[in-house]
Parts: sequence; structure tokens; C-alpha cells
Amino acid sequence: MIFNLNAVPRNTVKKSDLNTLRASGMIPAVIYGPKMDSIDISIPKGDFTQMLKKSFTEVSFWDINLNGKQFHTILKDKQVHPVSRDILHIDFMVIAAEALIEIEVPISFIGEALGAKEGGMVEIVQRSVKVSCKANEMPEDLTLDITNLKIGDSLHIRHLPKGNWQFKEPEDVTLVTVHSLKVETPVEPTAAVTPEEHTTPEPEK
Repeated sequence: MIFNLNAVPRNTVKKSDLNTLRASGMIPAVIYGPKMDSIDISIPKGDFTQMLKKSFTEVSFWDINLNGKQFHTILKDKQVHPVSRDILHIDFMVIAAEALIEIEVPISFIGEALGAKEGGMVEIVQRSVKVSCKANEMPEDLTLDITNLKIGDSLHIRHLPKGNWQFKEPEDVTLVTVHSLKVETPVEPTAAVTPEEHTTPEPEK
């Protein structure tokens, strides 16, 4: 998915100026990349926030428009306020189509596991995987069909679709598994055995 975002130049890095900028509805950001000087910019908070929500489901590119020039980038980093969770700053990295990159690609799990129909529970262990590939060959997401999973079965990175990319994690890393829901029968406490009282017969008078 490619998002188009308009930006304006930013000429200050002073904390007070940046706070004023954020209060006006803009987010300080920077564009950087190989063979170029970094460029300080500001982007509209509202536009970026809406696009960011859509970008969580697949890998995304950000085309930043600045003074009539377009920069093809990925979102490399963002700083978030620890309390308010407002975005404080964003780093956009320019990438060439043939550039080799490492990036987290989301996994789309499809189907209903047989084990779930049998009363088991599906556990998603990992929802994304890191891959290395050329920027123009990067998958938006990777699909994994869990339909045939029975109770006790698992799928791993080696079961993901293959393509012009390399997985950066071991192939035996578990992505999804189906557990058995065991119902434990409560054990009733055993009643304490009281020893029988032995009475000594009274002597006959």
C-alpha cells in the first residue's frame, strides 16, 4: 500500500517551537537516506494518523510530497509520548526500488481450524515476520491457511509462502498452534477416617 502525504519545510529544532508546531496540528518529521542530506519537515497530524491506522495490516510505503518533489520512503521510526501516546516525531527513510531492506511483514491467518471445531483453542503466537528483500519485491503481507490444523498441530515460519525474500528468523519458529481445552475434574477431598472407639467392658458385679 502506498500513502501520499503532503509535507512542508521545517526550519527549527527548538523544543518550544516544536511544541507550538504540535499544538497547531502538525507533527515534526525528518526525511533521510543514502547520498542525501536529511530534510526537516512537518506533516499534518490528522492525515498521518488516519493513514497510519490503515497501514497496520500490511507493509506500506509513504510518498512524501515536498515543494513539488516526491520522496519514496518507508516509515523507519516514530517517537510516542509515554503518557498521552501522541506522536512526537517521525523518521521517513528514502529507499530506491532496488535497495535491499529488512522489514516486518504482517501475517494474515485465514480459515477455521479443524481443531477449533473439535473444541480446541487457536493461539496466534506471532503476527508478523522479518524478511530481507529488495524494496520493489517486498510482500504486502503473507497468507497462512490454518484450515487443516487439528488439536496439537502447529504451523511455523517454514510454512509461509516463498518468494523473492529471505526470512530473518529460524524456520522452526511457531506462528500458530491449536491447544486442547482440558477440563479438569475437581478431586473431592477424602474424608478423614476416624478410628473406631474401643470400649473396655465393665467387669460384672
